[in-house]
Amino acid sequence: MKVTRESHDSAALFIVEGQVDMHTSPELRSQLRGALEDRANPVVVDLTSVAFIDSSGLATLIEALQATAKYGGRLRLCGLSPEVRNLFELSKLTSIFDLRDTREEAMQG
Repeated sequence: MKVTRESHDSAALFIVEGQVDMHTSPELRSQLRGALEDRANPVVVDLTSVAFIDSSGLATLIEALQATAKYGGRLRLCGLSPEVRNLFELSKLTSIFDLRDTREEAMQG
């Protein structure tokens, strides 16, 4: 997995590539933690190049969602492949995450 962080004013964009699983989710968690400590808003995670997420990856994103909510920020996910979106739907997570189709849409407002 590769994570690239870009800063845009008060926003933080994370471009994730590869699989987010029990071996790689600690790295994603560490990267997100920096933006959360900076109180970035919004925090956008672009999953366009992610074909697989396991439960530890979902837990990492849920933790980030909870952390942004604590300081009044927003966490947005974008670019979910059909497989990843299906996992979010099966896990009943589509109602708690702010899911956007494109990176540009997720970065707005």
